[in-house]
Amino acid sequence: MYTAFIVGTAGSGKSFLTSTLAEYMKIYGLDVATVNMDPGVLRLPYAPDIDVREYININEIMTEYELGPNGGLVAAVDLITSQSALILEEVKERSPDIMLIDTPGQMELFAFRPTGVIAANELGGEKCVLVNLMDANQCREPYGLINTLVLAMNVQMRFFFPQINLISKIDLLDNNNLEELTNWLEESYVLEEAINNSITGERRELAVRLFQMFEDFQLLAEILPISAKTNVSIDALYGKLQLIWQGGEDFQVEDRVVR
Repeated sequence: MYTAFIVGTAGSGKSFLTSTLAEYMKIYGLDVATVNMDPGVLRLPYAPDIDVREYININEIMTEYELGPNGGLVAAVDLITSQSALILEEVKERSPDIMLIDTPGQMELFAFRPTGVIAANELGGEKCVLVNLMDANQCREPYGLINTLVLAMNVQMRFFFPQINLISKIDLLDNNNLEELTNWLEESYVLEEAINNSITGERRELAVRLFQMFEDFQLLAEILPISAKTNVSIDALYGKLQLIWQGGEDFQVEDRVVR
């Protein structure tokens, strides 16, 4: 079984991408299971095959521990590990080819608390990938893009799984914004010039040094702009997943080749 954790900041489009990617993979004959790991979500754009809300009731937690909405959500996410054995058993019974795990809306609850790393290791298995979404609205300016990339590297250091970084919701950018962002990613010197022209003082010095670090790790060249709404680059994301999971070969699942 292949597993992808969909992570990203609040509003970056994790659930929408989970839905779109699942439907895309099913076209190729893959048996895909979607997993909702957000105990506080009210509505989803897909019907999850496995739902953490069936194991953890955030309203009961708030009442029992006399917590507000934020505290209740933190406690609920922390309790996921106590239910991971049951969730894993349900996964084994479902036995999909691919499992797409939609993580909590507030990124820090999953990515920067011990619960997230523990759950990822218990549920992910050996063929696990992190798909990290970076909201295009936060990447319109050079400094915003740099800040977003710092967060992406923090996530990679926390989990140290193979990671695909996406700039999501590019359908919200106008043509000029999209062209500029594309130039920054494809020609890194253009981004460096934009940093020097738009930021001054110590902020510029910090941004340039961070940029140079990203260059050393070839991070910019690997970023994929994407839209789950218009399906832009969904096929490219599928290809990146194939490359990590199968070395670029067609998926081999349950004695059959999926093309």
